[in-house]
Amino acid sequence: MTGDAIPRIVAGRGLGLALAGAPGPVQAILLGEAVRGGIGRGFRALAGANVTFGLLLVSLALGLSVATPSGVALRFLKVAGGGLLLWLAFDGLRSRYAAERRESRGRALPPTARGALAVLLNPGGWLFLGAVAAPLFATATRVGGTAGAFLVAVALVVGIAIGDGAVVLLGGLGVRRAGERAVLWTHRALGCVLAGLGLWLLVQGLAS
Repeated sequence: MTGDAIPRIVAGRGLGLALAGAPGPVQAILLGEAVRGGIGRGFRALAGANVTFGLLLVSLALGLSVATPSGVALRFLKVAGGGLLLWLAFDGLRSRYAAERRESRGRALPPTARGALAVLLNPGGWLFLGAVAAPLFATATRVGGTAGAFLVAVALVVGIAIGDGAVVLLGGLGVRRAGERAVLWTHRALGCVLAGLGLWLLVQGLAS
């Protein structure tokens, strides 16, 4: 790896921070999980999301080919992702913030799985991989080889983890410390946001 790859590594970290800071379904789910069950639950959801996306990024950097989804594949992602968000919204609004009672019954989907599914069924994430990450890694490979592309992928993951970690801390510490009423209304608002995003994706997928 040459010194020319260093700016791309820094850019990768900045891009990861920007990606995590942009409001989207993954951030809404992480915030909701943190509000619902504290920073422990929030970070478990973060681990599921970031490990999943990190593996996709590293695989892409090491040579895996990912095409920008279109046609039937994009419709499937929109319908499946919309259905997931609607289910999570319903589950969150029904259970409010009493995560401990649901977990004790053992019937709730674990937060780690929620985070992973939020990434795998997110059309925006796959569009980012095909349209943004793939050209970035191709350039990094030409400049610094496979090692350069790998380091850019790691920088991206670090940036995303920092940004998503701030979201979890906001929900797990900031909102929950504001009192039970703030937790309840925040949880309801996030449920409505997820439901709106889910309906939007579902309608887009079915109408395409």
